[in-house]
Amino acid sequence: MMRKISVALAVALATALVARNQVASAGDVKLGTLKGKVTFKGSKPEKNAKDTTEKDPSSCGKDREIEKLVVADDGGVKDAVVYVKEAKGDIDPKFNKVDLDQKKCMFHGHVTFVAAGGEIVFKNSDEVAHNAKFSSSDNGTFNEQIGPNKEIPHKFPKPEIIELTCSAHTWMSGLIVVMAHPYYTASNEKGEYELKLPVGKQKIMVFQQVLGKLDKKGIDVDVKEGDNKQDFEFK
Repeated sequence: MMRKISVALAVALATALVARNQVASAGDVKLGTLKGKVTFKGSKPEKNAKDTTEKDPSSCGKDREIEKLVVADDGGVKDAVVYVKEAKGDIDPKFNKVDLDQKKCMFHGHVTFVAAGGEIVFKNSDEVAHNAKFSSSDNGTFNEQIGPNKEIPHKFPKPEIIELTCSAHTWMSGLIVVMAHPYYTASNEKGEYELKLPVGKQKIMVFQQVLGKLDKKGIDVDVKEGDNKQDFEFK
């Protein structure tokens, strides 16, 4: 009888050990860091434009930079979205509910990331009303006046990149990036980006609000452990 119990216990322990190892293996994703620069080269379109509209100067100021396309002196492109075309992974819970504020008649930030199924709370920290709006077949239509110190939430069920505008202040624009996985980032004011990715072959997409997609099919990158360098250039 004791021998039968010992055999059964041994089998149970072995089964539990195998199950534990399978779980550990499934969650053990090796990562590499992809970093580089997004640049624009060639005959440049209008860039770093200023808006001189005399509207609500006490809240909005004057000569505001139009943020649709901002290019550094060396060609670095700000706010280019770099991401994996198709991937799986858990998104940081902080992207389930995100604030998008309007300050000094600008969207902060210009690129806002939110998890698919998550919510953006549109806020207004200015003393004048704003009208935040976008139209999307997947994530609904939003066309709401947001008064001073008011806020309005909106759900985003499906992955998509959406352009956001304000009809009250026409220079205002931004991008909402609805993510289905965590492998997204945006370039800084120098055009630099850094993104942690699973090791292996990845198809990388690069999108900029004015320039569009760098390559509609994506760019193949073989990600190794450690640091990987990959620059992207719009022409």
